[in-house]
Amino acid sequence: MPNISESISRIRQLIQEARHAASKIKVPMKFNGSSGVLVRNPSNLADLAAYTSLKLYITLTAPTRRRRAEEASSQFVFYLGNNDSSKEFLGMTLEGKRLRWHFNVGGETADVLMTEDLSADGHFKAVVMERILQHGRMSMTYTSDQDVQETTKVKVEAKGDAGLLNLLTNDTVFYVGGYPDTFKPPPPLNVSSNFKGCIQLDTLNEEVLSLYNFEKTFAINTTSERPCIWSKAVRTEPWETDGVYFDGTGFAEVKLQSEHLTKSDKLEQEVKMVSRSGILLLLLNGTRFLCVAVVQGNLKVFYDLDGKLKEALTTNAAFLPISDAEKRNVDLILLETDFVVRNNYQIIYKEEVSMTQFDSTYYLGGVPESLMPESLKAIFPKQGSVKACLRSVKAKNSHVDLKRMKTSGVSFGCDADLLVSREAYFGGQSYLEQASEGTPCLRNDFYASFGFRTTQADGLMFFHKDQVGALTAVLKGGHVVVNDSRTSIRTEKTYNDDNSHYVAIYNNAKGMRILMDDVLEPGSIGKGDASEKGKTVSSSSTFLGGKPDTGLSNLTGCLSNVFIKRENVELKVLNLVKVKENVNVPFDCPASKTPQQIIAAPPRQSRKMKGRQRKLSETLHQGGGESCQQLEPPSEGGATLFSGSTHSYQRYDSSSSLHHFSMELKINSSDGLVLLADGRRHSGAVMSLGVSKGHLVLVVDGPSGRDSLRPKKKYNDNQWHTVFVKHEGQKISLVVDGINARSMRLPGARITGPLYVGGAHVQSRTWTLPDLLAAQGTLPCFQNLLQPGVFFSGAGGHVRIDDSVVLDRDVEIQLEVRPASDSGLLLHAETSDLQLSVILVEGKVTASVNNGERKFSTSVSPPAPLCDGRWHAVTVVKQNKSLRLQVDGASSHRVGPKQNRSAGAKAALYLGGVQGGAKAARLPDGLAAFKGCVRRVTVNHRAVPLSKPLSVHGTVGTRGCPPA
Repeated sequence: MPNISESISRIRQLIQEARHAASKIKVPMKFNGSSGVLVRNPSNLADLAAYTSLKLYITLTAPTRRRRAEEASSQFVFYLGNNDSSKEFLGMTLEGKRLRWHFNVGGETADVLMTEDLSADGHFKAVVMERILQHGRMSMTYTSDQDVQETTKVKVEAKGDAGLLNLLTNDTVFYVGGYPDTFKPPPPLNVSSNFKGCIQLDTLNEEVLSLYNFEKTFAINTTSERPCIWSKAVRTEPWETDGVYFDGTGFAEVKLQSEHLTKSDKLEQEVKMVSRSGILLLLLNGTRFLCVAVVQGNLKVFYDLDGKLKEALTTNAAFLPISDAEKRNVDLILLETDFVVRNNYQIIYKEEVSMTQFDSTYYLGGVPESLMPESLKAIFPKQGSVKACLRSVKAKNSHVDLKRMKTSGVSFGCDADLLVSREAYFGGQSYLEQASEGTPCLRNDFYASFGFRTTQADGLMFFHKDQVGALTAVLKGGHVVVNDSRTSIRTEKTYNDDNSHYVAIYNNAKGMRILMDDVLEPGSIGKGDASEKGKTVSSSSTFLGGKPDTGLSNLTGCLSNVFIKRENVELKVLNLVKVKENVNVPFDCPASKTPQQIIAAPPRQSRKMKGRQRKLSETLHQGGGESCQQLEPPSEGGATLFSGSTHSYQRYDSSSSLHHFSMELKINSSDGLVLLADGRRHSGAVMSLGVSKGHLVLVVDGPSGRDSLRPKKKYNDNQWHTVFVKHEGQKISLVVDGINARSMRLPGARITGPLYVGGAHVQSRTWTLPDLLAAQGTLPCFQNLLQPGVFFSGAGGHVRIDDSVVLDRDVEIQLEVRPASDSGLLLHAETSDLQLSVILVEGKVTASVNNGERKFSTSVSPPAPLCDGRWHAVTVVKQNKSLRLQVDGASSHRVGPKQNRSAGAKAALYLGGVQGGAKAARLPDGLAAFKGCVRRVTVNHRAVPLSKPLSVHGTVGTRGCPPA
């Protein structure tokens, strides 16, 4: 019988399949003016940040006489954004019979009114809202009275530099038709009535969605308010009505009435393929199979009819390419002594074989993981699913209705908008070349932007060359460096943290401006029209992810939502399927690794507290015990978790020989360093234990050169494994789980410290090592999943997140905190003559300004303890000589002495503590170390990313917070 974990996993899988199925329901929902739906959030909210495309169908219901007078009033249509509606969002209202689209990406809310009316005759009109950063476009497609399909488009551009829609999973809501009383919409959407009419959602960033995949409904009654009868006022292409969309996650199981597929049978289908790798068609008979697949964008045929995997040889290479989303007829014909595969009726494979019969059940677009032939697993991961559209599927000259077949990851109706790819994965030896017609020259307001995600420190991401020069964007040591022939700008922070980031590049005759995640980088010029007369360049080239002829290494990682502004061309992100040249670049990006829990063992106390310091400390800790009764989150005893960053490691010192190491590892990364013994200081060898492509690898650099051990089995399965390294005489052994032993000779090698542990996403416990000399960024492992934020363990530690705060000018800092104790330092910033601090003492929050001679402060005492397991908003505003503090809904302010404005010295901003401790920062002696979580920090309305701080000191977890 399956164990509990397997049963829970299966239940989760079924729930996910049910939600996928609900997303495929294409039925309109009728709203009566008081009803509404909370739609389940899309799977990848991060994909909406730079680019958002939402398509829906909408119609009004015929008004009664009593309601005609109300037609001119505004109605709420939808809201997609933060639950705190003062932040970024997309929304729509109806004004009379015209739709108005609103969006906010961090600055002023932009809006645009459609110039065409909605109809109330039951005919649906297709509405598409498309946003690229600050640029928005709304279109409405309908059939005119002259029976001609027309499209009306309107455009809008938001003001300012901010262009990212920042949405977090736990704080995002998607209301359609109406909303509950507990939600307060932003002012533009706070209108007189909810929607009266019918809506059918279609896609959001090429993800099929439906109103019936909801979390909650409000006053929906399908008995009294029957769904509108579907009648499109839009002509559709055949693919939109009878095409079948495979989204790259599933398959179709085709069951035929006959007993077998055998000689003279033919399988036919029209195909529009996007994926560059996967299974199009698979026939099975026990362990025997015949597979028509896609590999690197070309049609391939693999078969095993006699116990050996073989690849068919093509007879017509010109017809092999298929991954361009163009329509093709792909046929498989089984004959008596061979099989034939045709592309657009051209024979591309004809293989003589000892033909066998196959089961009457075959698979399209992928295969269940449990049925994947063993010899194909090395070629196709998991199900081998493809992203494609299929139509006119036939078997044995009979039509196959896929609606009657078992399917997964399949929806019916295939819009051309689904057959695009906005992201791609680059493997270090690959690149894309893009045709660049109509692109302005680099001196004539050139603009390009793209998203990226990588753990690689170095690599070429973007290259553009025209008649006046070349512009490159590369990673160097994790920093993004953008340069042309005149200017080079290097980002202050590093971005190779496996998180999604977005860079925007403006270039003209005046210079260059770089925005990283909506923040202007130092060294960028100001705005302004400074174009040369070079105008549009006719000949230019653009490369993504690398180049074939450069000294720079190519990128290993993902690029997405690439946008290059062109003259007289509609603003669109690049469809990477339609590039000029694709060199080994697939269009699916591997998911980022699970955020790591960074917990540390308690540090040693270096000295005892005395006198007043001890007294205040005792008072603070006593207060914490009375008001904060939170239990410690469950952790795995004796386990330490490393974040995979340079801020997370343990160090052990030993000058004597190290003969053995034993540990338990739980690894969820395919590559990284587990431990390193660097004996060069003591004339010893260098030994490292790491993970490479899931395999453990032991490497020793000694007097006789480099030697290595590599067990065949992979261990990055997120399970505990016992690892033992033994150095005895002239032999070193690696033993995993007591059975998988590997040994090699190691003459003359001596292994000593110092020993470094960490440097990869690796959990470890049960160490038999010398005394711990130093630890940073390591904390005990929590059993539960983490939430976004930075975790402070209460054992000491702080992070430096910004170096550009100017304290003698107006400053506003916002953050959300979830304390686990009622005393501690929340934030601190100071220059040589001015400091700003926010502290928590026995539940009271105090903000203070100190110029060395005078100090003034203001405090808020919340009615209930802040350490209640909930998030609380804290805002401190220093303006002229006034200081205001707000904690949730309570606020206080204080007017202090007049301050002299200096030259604008920049201060470092710390969270959770400060360099040198409370005494060095002129804070109360004995102030406890902050314990709890911090998230969503903004400085002067500029978001400060916490996942990659400027520095980490002590026991701090930057990858997430344990749940309360």
